[in-house]
Amino acid sequence: MRKIIITIISILLLTTVMAQKPKKVGQDSSRLKAVENYRQTFWDNPPKHTKTINDFEYLFTFLEKRQLDTLLRKFEKETTIEIAIITIDTIQSSKEKFDSLALHIANAWNLGKNEKHYGILIAITHGNRKMRIENSKGIEELISDKETKKIIDNFFIPEFKKDDYFTGTLNGLNELMRLLRQNLNKHNKK
Repeated sequence: MRKIIITIISILLLTTVMAQKPKKVGQDSSRLKAVENYRQTFWDNPPKHTKTINDFEYLFTFLEKRQLDTLLRKFEKETTIEIAIITIDTIQSSKEKFDSLALHIANAWNLGKNEKHYGILIAITHGNRKMRIENSKGIEELISDKETKKIIDNFFIPEFKKDDYFTGTLNGLNELMRLLRQNLNKHNKK
């Protein structure tokens, strides 16, 4: 409850400061300070992992989120690999700190809680034009960073460049799941 109150107060403070027209150079620094305070609060109190799609940038429609959620839940039942998606607004993170925030959230959420540690976080920021896939230790045994980068570059990014985040995410997930199924089968045969 305390975290919710702090977040609400931070949002109200940030909204109030951002809505004011700057009169002096000092007010610009006040705005920057408010943004930094909000970002620190977001870092200190990352959102709880309660669903597969956490869309803070509103990149997906309700139906798109439901379709992605269904796909991710079905895949988890089939493979025990837990995948979550978070979109992060520019108010929540700067471009420079986005990668660190994605890792921080992945660690906080502890995806892939089963004994194999099969978890993946896909973090996307439209405003900062970045994305990152954080693989847990168990997933690192199934796919390499090079394979993950190839999936990002060839399946997510082409559609993201067209501002079609749903299609890019769907394409990327389907390829990621295909590769994970293939490598999981090989891994289980050992």
